[in-house]
Amino acid sequence: MFFQLFKKKKKSTNEGTKDVKTPVSNKRQNDRVAVRKGELGEYKIDNQLDQLPKEFRHLSDIMVPNRKSRSGYSQIDHIVITPYDIFVIETKNYQGTIYGAKNRKEWSVNAVFACGFPVDAG
Repeated sequence: MFFQLFKKKKKSTNEGTKDVKTPVSNKRQNDRVAVRKGELGEYKIDNQLDQLPKEFRHLSDIMVPNRKSRSGYSQIDHIVITPYDIFVIETKNYQGTIYGAKNRKEWSVNAVFACGFPVDAG
């Protein structure tokens, strides 16, 4: 067994070929990374919501019926119920700089991705 450590390893037949990533495999990998980042963001917010006062309640990852959706459901990331109000929270785990102002309807992330004004004052 000890001598097997010093034996030369046989070269595999496809050692000279490189893994070529296709646009489809890159998209799948990017989708997996995006889903994982989203799950991590929701987990972090859930931990923060656990720190709220006892009279505040919160629910996470709620599925509600939606006939217009392909799956028949829509997902709500978090609902916070307080003695004063109810808050519905959509979690995004974006990285970078968010630009916006109270009087602008459109905000941007990294000056590339446009997102709507996060608070509806109506």
